[in-house]
Amino acid sequence: MREWIAIISRIIIAGVFIFSGFVKCVDPSGFAIKLEEYFVAMNIDFMIPFALVLSVLACGAEMLVGIMLLLNLKIKLAIWMSVALMVFFTPLTLWLAVTNKVTDCGCFGDAIVLTNWETFLKNVVIDVFIVILVLNRNRYKNRLKQRFQLIAAGGAALLVLGFELYNLTHLPVIDFMPYKIGASIPEGMVVPEGTPRDSFNVVLQYTKDGVVKDFDLNNYPHNDTTWKFVDSKSIPVRVTLPLIHDFFIFTAEGDDMTDLILSDPGYSLLVIFHSLKKATLVNLEEINRLVEQAITKGYHVYGVTSSVPEEFEAFMEKAKATYPMYNMDDTTLKTMIRSNPGLMLIKGGVIQGKWHHRRLKNLKEI
Repeated sequence: MREWIAIISRIIIAGVFIFSGFVKCVDPSGFAIKLEEYFVAMNIDFMIPFALVLSVLACGAEMLVGIMLLLNLKIKLAIWMSVALMVFFTPLTLWLAVTNKVTDCGCFGDAIVLTNWETFLKNVVIDVFIVILVLNRNRYKNRLKQRFQLIAAGGAALLVLGFELYNLTHLPVIDFMPYKIGASIPEGMVVPEGTPRDSFNVVLQYTKDGVVKDFDLNNYPHNDTTWKFVDSKSIPVRVTLPLIHDFFIFTAEGDDMTDLILSDPGYSLLVIFHSLKKATLVNLEEINRLVEQAITKGYHVYGVTSSVPEEFEAFMEKAKATYPMYNMDDTTLKTMIRSNPGLMLIKGGVIQGKWHHRRLKNLKEI
């Protein structure tokens, strides 16, 4: 019986680590953004430049440990690596649950979003299985010689790293973002029917003998004239946001272009720059060639960036850009596409395609 418990525990932990690692390895840039949130919340902003490297290492290590546990490769090493990971993540998620300084831990990437308390409790359950692994570490046997296990583990590490690098130089092979191909942006901006609506607690403030006291709607002193009403406020208990709640495009003068672009029945090509200063310039000629082809075909072309309008003119001259440049939120742009710059084609508000600047196709293929 104890042997079966040990085997089941190993498989469960392997499955959790592989899944958790995979959904983050699919999008290392996304987890790097989450790490930046952690660094800001912890007041260690100097770590932000290292976020992407740390993301690749952390995501890869998690998936590799899961593979080693599943295949019983270098099992004792894999067990102690899993212990190290949980010794780090369990206190971290407890801190998040108590402080709520980062609302989503990112432990399952963007595939599954848990509350901070759900994440902490999930880690506590994992810790129980980890303890079982440690106590039974001598029970796990592998007939392969140690050097062959080491070679297999090394091969798995290279495959995981290659998978991450592929997703960095292309777009994620699986898009968990609300801006995936085929998604309707206008529909995503509406809260689906049946979704719990916003709820608030109403607090009523009354004063008596110089003392201000808070009441709710069930116990306020409506029949006691000795209490004088001071103020009321609504405290949100649950705020329900649509899947897409921050898609807004503005001109440099502040005019809203969102409805005009989303309601266009024709094709609109968005040239997306998260930041003009940080944008990769090596493929701008290719982008400009596609833009000219698109304009010839009657497409509308818009450049969108989070950079300030004062940077537009100098950049457009440097990039030889012929399209107008508009403003969007930085987080929204990074959510739309993990490429700086990148291209997104929409028609009637529906996303037709997305392309990394390193993997551009000609307009006919698009």
